[in-house]
Amino acid sequence: MNFSWLVAIFFAISAFSALVQAESDNNAEFTLASEAGYIDNFFYQARNEQSTAYYTLSSDLALTSNRQHSAFNFDAKLATYFFDKFNNDDHTDFTITPTYQFKFSQNQRLYMSALWLNSYNYRGTGLSLSQAEALSKGDEKENIGASIGYEYGTFESQGKLNFDLTYHENKFTTRRTDTRRLDTEILNFKSNFDYLLSGKTFLAFDIAYKVTEYPNDPISNRDSITALVGVKWFSTVISELNFLVGYQQLKFSDNRLRDDHAFKWRFDYIWRLADFTRVHIVSNRHFDESYRLISSYRLVQSQQIDFEHGFTERFNVLATVGLTNEKFISRQNTEQEDYLFSTLTLAYQHSDRLSLQLSYDYQALDTRDVNIDYSYNKMALNVKIKL
Repeated sequence: MNFSWLVAIFFAISAFSALVQAESDNNAEFTLASEAGYIDNFFYQARNEQSTAYYTLSSDLALTSNRQHSAFNFDAKLATYFFDKFNNDDHTDFTITPTYQFKFSQNQRLYMSALWLNSYNYRGTGLSLSQAEALSKGDEKENIGASIGYEYGTFESQGKLNFDLTYHENKFTTRRTDTRRLDTEILNFKSNFDYLLSGKTFLAFDIAYKVTEYPNDPISNRDSITALVGVKWFSTVISELNFLVGYQQLKFSDNRLRDDHAFKWRFDYIWRLADFTRVHIVSNRHFDESYRLISSYRLVQSQQIDFEHGFTERFNVLATVGLTNEKFISRQNTEQEDYLFSTLTLAYQHSDRLSLQLSYDYQALDTRDVNIDYSYNKMALNVKIKL
């Protein structure tokens, strides 16, 4: 049994123990949801598109325990998907995330968390892009990890310092003969420091050191160093800005792979036009792990705009538009993929316990190979009940 798996079990046991035994403010919420929808291009194909209706049943269990100097949260999400025409793709995703924090004083806290996630990669996406009909079902992926961090200072302090250490193990649990090469063990150390310049404007520094190992493909083992500097601006309740720029370098353990570096940025802006209207703009650029067998890593650049407006206290609309550019880099060449996505969601809160949501999702892929390009549409109605 691996390290992060042990940590995840430890946090889960501690969560239930704390909730049962501690003299604290405990709370439990359980939510059930059901969704019915229609997908017009289930295999994400450039031609000969195949459609299907689908149904989901999901639940969310959230347990919280708060004491004077500590807080514990345990969240477990479970979702089962059923497809009218493609029964082989019926599957269940789950996420378990226990978290704990302890305050030594008003401006010092220690926090820990763990993660156990199982997700489904649909045929024709990610690892199986343009190969949907060659598979009998999609790929499943498991992520297990844990993190620990320390923070000194608060939003009102002259300065705030944060340290964070995270360990993750990721692997595909299907088609192991091929996918075992993509197993990763990632150790990531991050630190950031915010210094108050004036008013609500902070000078921000962010550094990170990341070690990525491939147990079954050691040629791809590498280290990554990132350094960013910028500003964090909270002028009024109307707007918030985080903008950092910097540099990221990859250094491979095997000299058969060439080291790489890139300009990096992180931009996050929130603008509240009125009490019921909000605009959120996010943009970033960074190196990331590859989920393709033929590439060693990828350079990801993404932009997204969210617009949310509440017509009443119970009825609101959310519109999202985004573009992601991914460059998959190998020893031989570089492949580029551009993903466009948008979402329109109408949500109605009937009561404290019952809510309804109507959504439309659109995705499109543009590559150099027109035989891979696709467009994808999905419509769904979701009903959620809080017990």
